Amino acid sequence: MKIGDLKINTPLFFAPLAGYSDSPTRIICKEYGAQVVFTEFVSSEGLIRNSEKTEEYLIFQEKERPIAIQIFGHRTSAMAEAAAYVEEKFKPDIIDINMGCSVRKVVKKGAGSALLKDLEQAESIAKAMVKAVDTPVTAKIRMGWKRENNIALELSRRLESSGIAAITLHPRAAEDGFNNEPDYQTIKMVKETVAIPVIGNGGIDSVQKAKKLISRSYCDGIMVGRWALGNPWLLTRIRNYLKGENYNQPIPAIRDKFELCLRHLQMEENFRGADEANKIMKKFYKWYFKGFPNAADLRHSLVLTDNINESYEILNQHLQQTEKIS
Repeated sequence: MKIGDLKINTPLFFAPLAGYSDSPTRIICKEYGAQVVFTEFVSSEGLIRNSEKTEEYLIFQEKERPIAIQIFGHRTSAMAEAAAYVEEKFKPDIIDINMGCSVRKVVKKGAGSALLKDLEQAESIAKAMVKAVDTPVTAKIRMGWKRENNIALELSRRLESSGIAAITLHPRAAEDGFNNEPDYQTIKMVKETVAIPVIGNGGIDSVQKAKKLISRSYCDGIMVGRWALGNPWLLTRIRNYLKGENYNQPIPAIRDKFELCLRHLQMEENFRGADEANKIMKKFYKWYFKGFPNAADLRHSLVLTDNINESYEILNQHLQQTEKIS
């Protein structure tokens, strides 16, 4: 699979997840099998105003490459200017357009999945961004605003004719959020319609789901999102499946989860400082710790910590207890 000049042998992508896809998380996902990682989406308006807060989301290390920076917005000129700015300053491997986020604060600005209701504007943005940069421009879309109004084929044709290098399709409607089953048949129809690569996304929580996605859609690549949080071993299994290797690795032990979570906490501390790291990690604990006795109590105690030292202490105590049991 190729996106521009970027060749990807076993195409497995880690999705852009608002509030989660920071540099430490992307590094972990890379180590466990993701080939291409995406930043959190950033505002085109924030970029062209040189907002330091906006640019903080785009900090990455060379070992994260290939990396895609995702931009959201509604104004054509601002999106093109933001793409050019990102290319010059950050030099990502891919610049991605967010046409799928259905969060209210994004949609009310006419951005994200609101563009699914305005295909002329979506096409205008795609053309302008492709023209503004040499970096491959891709787009992440949903099947439509409403499930009964599937515009994926028409939008994909428009994007391809605009010079978009690849499309990621989450085959749910914007109004679905994460509810209802993804319609993999829509990915298949898009794949049969356009010549550019089509990446399938949506509900990939197991190798079995990855198999189902590929068998039903014939997509060129797989994008995994929230189900890799706290469980990057999923990426390893899917990557092995894509490579034709054994993917029946044992489910990670609880001890493995504690060890990785402790490492993640340390990475966040190194990346953003102790106080901010302690705050950020409280969102991750629900993904790391579930499905075993007293997991809810553990998560509760971690969320209530006042400082990072308390978090280290709690995690290390539980790690020691799991080691005694094993």
